[in-house]
Amino acid sequence: MDDIYKKHSLHLTDCLNSITIQKRLSLFFVIAVFGTVLLYTLRINRMPVMSSDMTMHLTNSSTQTKQTIEIVTSRRPNQLSKYITTSGEIAHTKHSVTQWSQHITPLIQNRSIHELDVFINNLFKDDFHASHFITISFNGRLGNNIFQLAALLSCAKRINYTAIVPSNGWIHSYFLLNITYDINMTNVKTFNEEKFGKYDKDIEDLDSSSNWTLSGYYQSWKYFLMEEDLIRRSLKFKPIIYEPARQFVDNLRLNNKTIVGIHVRRGDMRELKHKMDGYATAPLRYIYKSMKYFRDRYKNTSFVICSDEIYWCKTNIRGYNDTVFSNFENPGSALAVLSLCDHVIITSGTFGWWGAWLAGGDVVYFKGYPRPGSKIDKGMCREDYYPPHWIGID
Repeated sequence: MDDIYKKHSLHLTDCLNSITIQKRLSLFFVIAVFGTVLLYTLRINRMPVMSSDMTMHLTNSSTQTKQTIEIVTSRRPNQLSKYITTSGEIAHTKHSVTQWSQHITPLIQNRSIHELDVFINNLFKDDFHASHFITISFNGRLGNNIFQLAALLSCAKRINYTAIVPSNGWIHSYFLLNITYDINMTNVKTFNEEKFGKYDKDIEDLDSSSNWTLSGYYQSWKYFLMEEDLIRRSLKFKPIIYEPARQFVDNLRLNNKTIVGIHVRRGDMRELKHKMDGYATAPLRYIYKSMKYFRDRYKNTSFVICSDEIYWCKTNIRGYNDTVFSNFENPGSALAVLSLCDHVIITSGTFGWWGAWLAGGDVVYFKGYPRPGSKIDKGMCREDYYPPHWIGID
């Protein structure tokens, strides 16, 4: 009897051990599969929508456009709550894969390879960034446009919004901007700059319940103080603009010369209505005094003069063999020349301001701009307009 009991007990124990092993194996298999799926899901959700090397194989042909749509729509199919319709209008609706394909097709067909990469990666960065937009109204000419762009990009980075750069404006003729869209935004508020040449601290308090349009000139270094690297990376000249300027400046660098750019703004600054507001042209004594400053400070200097009235400069700035004149009529090329100099002297206006800032060396500016006591002077803050390390000379 005891032997029979022991025999059945051993058989029951073996069965239980067998079941336990099967359960353990099954549980291990389930955990392994679940872990693999979870890791894959996390990897997919954290990946950019399209890497640069993937984008390099895409063009605007219909077949490859279709491939692009398939990549976009399959990457995160449960999060297609992006807000762009075929007309470019933002709509807060979720789309099926088929609907999404219809919406995204016209937005990618005419994009360059680089723009396509940036567009798709930005679209899927994160839900907040992808659903909150900020843009700006371009006003004025090139120098004004750069101030506006710098304020826009810096503000967008600070509040984690997607920057929408309008396709109009002088800036597009000379720079390779990789974030240019034209869409119509809904639920938009407008932030109006209070005064010219004065930092408006209220821009730091934009609420996140709306999309935003910035309106104004934003002519202060303080708007982009924390994002200077971003602005420099964004302001890349087109090769057709940059290369001739680079060759011109390189030819001046013989014998290790220190190159000092001079921007002489005249033109509209001499018009009566602008003079009454406070615009001013720098006198010759200021130009000569500024040149002396650099001659005393650096050995073996060479000056290159850019101006909207280069004939006036050639007629009046004479008597020195260390001075050459830029004959670039294209404003983008003249700005590129200034940016390639070691140091810069500026007279009036935002064009020269940006030439000096891009150069990144010593800067001398005309203290008589704007005219002290004028309407513009009373409205602006010189400490906000001119960086503190720039040198003012009258």
